[in-house]
Amino acid sequence: MKKLLLLLFLIPNLAFSLPETLNQYISKHPNWETTDIASLSYITTRCGILFVVISERYKNLPNAQNVYKQSLNNAAFFTKFSSAAYEVAGGKTKAFQDRARTWAEIYGKEGVKNIDIYGEFIRTDIKSDISTCMGQVMPSIK
Repeated sequence: MKKLLLLLFLIPNLAFSLPETLNQYISKHPNWETTDIASLSYITTRCGILFVVISERYKNLPNAQNVYKQSLNNAAFFTKFSSAAYEVAGGKTKAFQDRARTWAEIYGKEGVKNIDIYGEFIRTDIKSDISTCMGQVMPSIK
């Protein structure tokens, strides 16, 4: 019985993927650009953390310094905006840090899974979230 319970806890880790892409989240929260400051903060936090994780992945790869530098710039942009939005929404620093740490872990695991399956970090849901951050979110907050 104990082995069965252990197996049940391990199965979700084997089939890991993002709980929801940013595009899916945005479609459920249509006011994120105007009146829903909590959703805006959540979205920009995820964008910022995504680019932090990408920059860490490419930091020491000699042929990927452009990706590294652009990711750092994007991370700084989104993180600065996200932090301000979070404070306006009444969030506390500790909760913001916890949320950031959680998403860093989620994106890191997703990236490792992509490398294992496809041989590259930026695929599937990560690629979708990058597209949403750059195509929808960045133009809305500039």
